[in-house]
Amino acid sequence: MNTMCGGERHDPYPLAPDAAAELLARAPWRRFVVLGDDLAEGGDPRKDREGPPWTDRVAAALRSVRPELAYLNLGRRELTAARIRARQLARALTFRPDLAAVAAGGSDVLDDSFDADATEAELARLLGPLRDAGVEVVVLAPFCGRRSARHAAEDQAVLHRRLRLLAERTRDLALRNGVLHVDLGARPVRTGPDLFRADGRHLDAHGHAVAAATVVRCLGARLDGQSARP
Repeated sequence: MNTMCGGERHDPYPLAPDAAAELLARAPWRRFVVLGDDLAEGGDPRKDREGPPWTDRVAAALRSVRPELAYLNLGRRELTAARIRARQLARALTFRPDLAAVAAGGSDVLDDSFDADATEAELARLLGPLRDAGVEVVVLAPFCGRRSARHAAEDQAVLHRRLRLLAERTRDLALRNGVLHVDLGARPVRTGPDLFRADGRHLDAHGHAVAAATVVRCLGARLDGQSARP
């Protein structure tokens, strides 16, 4: 089934299903779990979507080469990294995954009392047990939301700086823990429509397509790197 929709037809970055399957042709993973906040949960259940969220798209791409794939999405919106760890980590480990995607910290940066060190520590407590269990982990840093007339320019500048700091911290954590890092905010400049719904925070169908493509490309690069080892 062709899952490309909306602005995807005008942006070369999203992947067609056959291209995603080609990148994942050697994928060994059979149990895929997603942990996190709004970005992990996917679409807005109160609104109709033109297409599936990025998590479902990644699962579908994996199932195209591993039809037996088991998939569990634990993501829930507006959860801080600490609450994600408290509410989702044990359930994720019980699922016995061999692949996990973690999207956390986005809610933390919206808090007036945002503490980058505390958020990084909670992310480390999420990633460590997953890696100790032998799970291949992808940790995501979110897109930077579009500007909104409802927020002052200085507030948006603060949010942008926090999001870039979160991306830097997740990148450093990924390096220290041997996990994959996907920085959605650093993807190539898009050529199509916006990536967000009217609230400027949650992804639209096109945004989900771009996020899925970014994750699939990252997994494909991991597989290529493994096949190149002597």
